[in-house]
Amino acid sequence: MSVLFSFAVALLIFLIIFQIAKAAEYVAVLKGEQKSNKQQNKVNGFLMIAFLLLGLIGVYWCNDLYYNKTLGSIGAASDHGEKYDQMFMWTIIITGIVFFITQILLFWFAFRYQHSDKRKVYFFPHNNTLELIWTVVPAIALTVLVVIGLKNWFAMTSDAPKNAMIVKVSFANLLADY
Repeated sequence: MSVLFSFAVALLIFLIIFQIAKAAEYVAVLKGEQKSNKQQNKVNGFLMIAFLLLGLIGVYWCNDLYYNKTLGSIGAASDHGEKYDQMFMWTIIITGIVFFITQILLFWFAFRYQHSDKRKVYFFPHNNTLELIWTVVPAIALTVLVVIGLKNWFAMTSDAPKNAMIVKVSFANLLADY
């Protein structure tokens, strides 16, 4: 019950702050204050860079703090486990690189291209080359990850080798031990 109450209080605080900000914006428009909007735009740009840096530091700190408490720090118990861990690490590396590049670009562009009276907006409606690149490159990367995953899956679920030891476990024997 206290979690629900805390969530409701946080939501109400957010709504109050949002309404105050909207009211302040309407008052500024009615007064004709363009200067305050430009100042807010600069503040928002710097806050975006600060949020990016704090977020990256937080990711590094949490990884450093909690890595030993994850399964990644423990060695695999089988050959299949090693292949699975290796496949998982490649997936994390590839998606992590893409994540960091896109987030850094997102926050940098929000800071770099904030409103300026000196700059005119360039409308960029369509570019086949750009769309082809950002469609084909992720498709190739994901296809490689899926092919590696399927190869490992088929290796893990294939028939046992001819010289494999057969182990029979009786459910009744397991219950007798407890």
